Amino acid sequence: MGTATATPAIEFSPVWATRSGRDSCTCVHEDGRESQVPPFLGRHIQVGDGLAQFGPTEFLIQRSVNGRKIHMLHASVGYAAQPKQSKNGEWLVRAELPTAAAAPKALLITGDALRSYFYLLDGSASLYQVLGCQSDTDAGAMRVSWRLRNLELAGTPRETSRAERAFNVLANPDLRRCYDALRADEDAPPLFPYGGFGSILVAGDLADDAFFGHRILAYRPDVRQRRFSLLLRQCEFLADRVVCRDPHRHVEASFDANLLSGFRWDLTWNQWKHWLKSRVEVDATFVYTGKYQLRDGEWILRRWLSALPSRTKARIPEAVHADVDSARAIHRLLGEHADVVERVRALIETEPVEYKLVQKWFDELGVSVQLKPQHVSWQPDYDVYYFDELGRHATTWYLFRREFLFVLPHVLVSEVPESGHATYVFAKPENMEAFLTRYATATREDIRHNRSNRGGELGFVGRVLRGRRKKRWLANLLKLAGEKADYVESLE
Repeated sequence: MGTATATPAIEFSPVWATRSGRDSCTCVHEDGRESQVPPFLGRHIQVGDGLAQFGPTEFLIQRSVNGRKIHMLHASVGYAAQPKQSKNGEWLVRAELPTAAAAPKALLITGDALRSYFYLLDGSASLYQVLGCQSDTDAGAMRVSWRLRNLELAGTPRETSRAERAFNVLANPDLRRCYDALRADEDAPPLFPYGGFGSILVAGDLADDAFFGHRILAYRPDVRQRRFSLLLRQCEFLADRVVCRDPHRHVEASFDANLLSGFRWDLTWNQWKHWLKSRVEVDATFVYTGKYQLRDGEWILRRWLSALPSRTKARIPEAVHADVDSARAIHRLLGEHADVVERVRALIETEPVEYKLVQKWFDELGVSVQLKPQHVSWQPDYDVYYFDELGRHATTWYLFRREFLFVLPHVLVSEVPESGHATYVFAKPENMEAFLTRYATATREDIRHNRSNRGGELGFVGRVLRGRRKKRWLANLLKLAGEKADYVESLE
């Protein structure tokens, strides 16, 4: 293959005996020293093997077979990158060894090793046959097939695990496309499922700064059990599944029709989903994966949690159908009354307009009560919580560009109910008209840095930053506004 080079200067200590324990395996060396290794690794170590440790979970095993030295690597792997071709045309996937204290610092896994271990492309039954379904089976029907196979394979843990692995590959659209491409073309590039992050045991060749894995003996992903809710408006509605992503918590989950029983959607939902308020409750086992994000002109790798399809449960609230009807109605009404909506949008670009005036225009045109003034400037990423809470404490409020100006008993609050924006608080002006005129000519940066004394003229009190705990934001805001916060709100 041309990938292995001179073996680095690693000292292997021969193993004289092993003692298996519940949480670890003890390797006794010829010089009397002892090494603690994971129990699974201990089952692969033989008396006479050479053992070297180069990290907390990183071990190298050297064994002589018929005069030839073979090596095995046990390590914690980080992100497994996209496959790249070597000079001889072979596909290799590079996985970092983040906890390794010395060389090798990376693991290069051959395409053949990935095909055989993850995709069962070694002459045995296809993943579709393992699940008992066809290659054109959709996501929902495939889950039914997997559930039936679980019943059929009850009492056979190895076969059940094999079927679950097949389902987790085929239920992921990217991995399913990869698998289908590998079946059609043995030279197609294989992906490392879900991007790495776990513990691996591989056999291969030791080189200067990397280990070339030719055969995967075992792989265990790092997993976390999580239960939380995801906003439906943050989901993407596809033909056969709903994909939800929460960029703040860095989690994603996918739901087919059999997971969301009684909930039916179509592609048009993506046009008006930002009006949805409902959440989907998720209880799942998540594995780590990697996603690159562009920050300040630089691509940075972020760790995400991706729900395993086989271990995902989801529940939709009963009120979701009313929520869907309302969201669809708002979208329709904005289209039916596009003329007046556009006129209001043009007006609030230049000056703040009180919501009562907009409501009066709607009433005069006989617009349905489902269409509210805030819908005129509402953006897809806005969070209704911030708007509703401020509206509950306000005596009136104004629309202005992408903001809402809430008049409270003692202060005036400028709110952009979107992640990344702080809440601006001003002393309640004695002359509202004069304040609004001055405010329309200032920017938030002008106010924050008091450029040309804009902050002073407007009576700027300060900002309230938002975190993950919304009720803490509300308590801090009400405290600044001189109002009493609810006891529970102050604690959460």
